[in-house]
Amino acid sequence: MSQDIEKQMNQLNQKLRSVFEEQNRNQSAIQTQEQVEEDFHVWKNQNHRLFDRILGTWHRDREMSLFFMNMSQDAQYIERKLTFELENQKETLLKEKRNLSDLENDLYYQKQNLAKEVNS
Repeated sequence: MSQDIEKQMNQLNQKLRSVFEEQNRNQSAIQTQEQVEEDFHVWKNQNHRLFDRILGTWHRDREMSLFFMNMSQDAQYIERKLTFELENQKETLLKEKRNLSDLENDLYYQKQNLAKEVNS
């Protein structure tokens, strides 16, 4: 194997190691994101149950009922905003995962072509 091809092979191997490290970081971030989403859904369900109980308790007092309904609507607005942000973060992480996978495939293809060049 010529030194040039060996150098190229070493560079490809180094790039592949870097891609693997990035893929590991990305996978860890995806797992963290999934845990955050799960925790968010638990919190959201608790929040809904709390406001249902509060509104059930204060439904006869018009002023308090309106106050808690407004708070509930504010909380729902925040929930929608957080849901949107979580979805965007997950989409970004999944896009990064696909890009890293494509890069890995491309590097393996280049490595395979170099190996063919050596064998011919």
